[in-house]
Amino acid sequence: MEDIRNVSARKRIAEMAETCVRCGSCKAFCPTYGEEASEGMSARGRMMLLKQFMEGTLEPSELLDERVFSCILCGACNSHCPLGISVTDAIYEGRRVLRTFDRRRRLLSHGAQVLFKKASFGFKLLKLLEVTGEILPVRKLRPFRLLNDFNINIPDTSLREEGALFRVAKPRGRVAVFGGCTANFLYPHIGRSLIGTLNAMSYDVVLPKGEVCCGAPLRGLGLEEDAAQLAERNLTIFQRMNVEAIVGLCPTCVHYIKLEYKKLAGAGMENAMDVSQFLGSRLPELMNGRVRVQKALRVAYHDPCHSSYHLKVKHEPRQMLTALGFDLLDTEQGCCGFGGTFRVLYQNLSESMLEKRADVYREADMIVTSCPNCILQLKSRINDRKIRHLVEVIDEAVTGERP
Repeated sequence: MEDIRNVSARKRIAEMAETCVRCGSCKAFCPTYGEEASEGMSARGRMMLLKQFMEGTLEPSELLDERVFSCILCGACNSHCPLGISVTDAIYEGRRVLRTFDRRRRLLSHGAQVLFKKASFGFKLLKLLEVTGEILPVRKLRPFRLLNDFNINIPDTSLREEGALFRVAKPRGRVAVFGGCTANFLYPHIGRSLIGTLNAMSYDVVLPKGEVCCGAPLRGLGLEEDAAQLAERNLTIFQRMNVEAIVGLCPTCVHYIKLEYKKLAGAGMENAMDVSQFLGSRLPELMNGRVRVQKALRVAYHDPCHSSYHLKVKHEPRQMLTALGFDLLDTEQGCCGFGGTFRVLYQNLSESMLEKRADVYREADMIVTSCPNCILQLKSRINDRKIRHLVEVIDEAVTGERP
């Protein structure tokens, strides 16, 4: 394990911890504290534990490791801290130092390196596991059992295998799409919906060759150097493109490529936008007499954590759904419990959070969100109603086609 007396890491966490005035504002919004009301499961508590650990007054332990890695990294604490402390930065630093402490997590880290650094290979492996069914014993391991929980039918091809440039006759501009792993490999129809919508709005669409994982899952496991390598590869590809915007289908990806890459690689994609931001800011263009008003279904919009807390996207998706004629329900915000590897490492906590979301959305005829990973999580519990990405709904209204 890395020397805990790393001067720069210790200094950064100490400064944040000393700035904290212990007001407890973060606790009211922390989803893990909501599940287990102990100080160590709150943002404030984790910050104090990390300070002691980095100073050498607290030894590494299973409990410390669990407290640091059980944070779901939603960003609610950062967003609600009156002093603007980034608790998640401290958590990332703690995970980087503790990354090899838990032997069981080492295996997951090795698997994640293969899956996310070589995503095309990982996609083929998932397809093989689906085809072979119960023949391979590995199918019974927890990470692979999640495939059954999520009820995923692995597509035959990924989104990026379907083309690189989608032109229109008289383009008003050109945009690039950052699909992200989940949309690219598991839900390519969501990407097709975005392409259809953007083409209908007279935008040329580019799917750059060479896009890799944004790096969020690897950094979440403490593998910061691996995440930085992916960041540099994506920056090399996207920064040289002359496009109006880089539109992302996953708010976690957008948060990373726009903001976290500045910490990982020294620069972010400044023109990166969540799909809700891009389409919401162009609502007149989007409507333009083409939209078919929907039936007055009762719709619940699920706010992805990274969209709400990091990208500050709240009203745009609701504005679009209301403009489409849906009866938008007023539901309280909350984390679905996915959190990338959190779903694998802390399954009981994850499922408890998911159960709360299912109860909140019980009156909805349809659930809409803008995050493919939230769709994965929600579908593992809710199977009696449609759960759709925002761009699917918009594409159907704009083009009249079902993906």
